[in-house]
Amino acid sequence: MNVYAVSKVKLDPVGRITAVLWGQVDTHKNAWATPEVLVPVAQAVDALAAGALVFALFPSDHGHLPERQFVVADYDGGRKTIVLNGPTSPERDVHDMDRLEGPVPT
Repeated sequence: MNVYAVSKVKLDPVGRITAVLWGQVDTHKNAWATPEVLVPVAQAVDALAAGALVFALFPSDHGHLPERQFVVADYDGGRKTIVLNGPTSPERDVHDMDRLEGPVPT
């Protein structure tokens, strides 16, 4: 099973995720298995649909820590994005993640 970690997100004006900085993780070594890359959120949606696990990394005093898992969400008549699974959590919601600025490759 593929496991990915998202260290930064790009949000649209209403707070939906439109892009992620992510990489594949080696869970046995607790280390990156691939370099992080900037991708449109559709790639994360596709990975989740294929059975991958995608986790959010939140900034902490000890680097970035995986805290919550992403799931696919529908909006605007069938468009898809990713959201954090479960109820909101203080300091561990998408708005607490590091942000991406600038254009995103398509």
